[in-house]
Amino acid sequence: MRFDKTLLLVNPHAGNNQLNQELDRILPRLRKGMGSIHVVQTNRPGDGARAIAEQASSVDLVIAAGGDGTVYECINALSQLEQRPVFGILPGGTCNDFSRTLRIPQAHDQAAETLLEGRVEAIDVGKHDNHYFLNFWGIGLITQVSDQIQSEIKKQFGRIAYYLSALKTFQEQQPFYVEVKVDRVHYKGEAVMVLVGNGSHVGGVEAYFPQSQVNDGLLDVLIFKKLSLPTVTSLTYSLFTEKKPEAEDLLSFQTRVVEVRTEPRLKADCDGEKNSFIPTRLEVLPGYQPMLVGPDFHSPSK
Repeated sequence: MRFDKTLLLVNPHAGNNQLNQELDRILPRLRKGMGSIHVVQTNRPGDGARAIAEQASSVDLVIAAGGDGTVYECINALSQLEQRPVFGILPGGTCNDFSRTLRIPQAHDQAAETLLEGRVEAIDVGKHDNHYFLNFWGIGLITQVSDQIQSEIKKQFGRIAYYLSALKTFQEQQPFYVEVKVDRVHYKGEAVMVLVGNGSHVGGVEAYFPQSQVNDGLLDVLIFKKLSLPTVTSLTYSLFTEKKPEAEDLLSFQTRVVEVRTEPRLKADCDGEKNSFIPTRLEVLPGYQPMLVGPDFHSPSK
């Protein structure tokens, strides 16, 4: 697919800054199929959203060159528009979760070539209150993991920082009271984590939603009553099979809409951003955003 005008949003602080350092070499290759490219450096939070609000109506394609935070800011800006240009991700952060779900290569040169191939798919977008997300929404342990990671450690050790923090947090899990309500399921009780997924990766691996699809019109819900050995074993086993994770302390289902309430009132993690609280109502917007995907990306069976 040929694009005439492209808005390229570059976060120079993402990951270890390697993508920003390679940009001068990558840009001439991108111009082969993306026409006129306007580059905007997103030095502060909100720069990307402002650029999209000002320029999205005059471009065919918006590319987020950065990490998961950059992608989150962009999808929230794009989702508020009536007419949305195609969205692409040039991964440059620590985990790059949603780009992995879309089967975008993590090497910058390969990612650029994949974007140039221009295969577009209509991708589901999650929404809660006035926020949008592509990858996941969660409460409990998932917020504690990211809260414990210092920025310098994350920058130096990358994804391993998430795993080390997760191991520490799992040993300190504290349950909370939660009500999760959909048409077919109404769970009331204790939990240590609730995840609502659209994408399949969290922390750079397919740890929670290995069978999810981002264009099936459904959200994947996981309620962890406690994080026990059988639960972890079931999640690991599901990575290598077609079977969804099942354990006594784990409740999983798919839905279009879900309502969540907790006691005490908890802060939520939405694609790595913690800017909202419970209670909330989440829903999926099927096929809401056209996005560039990798050649190995598969649509769900009809």
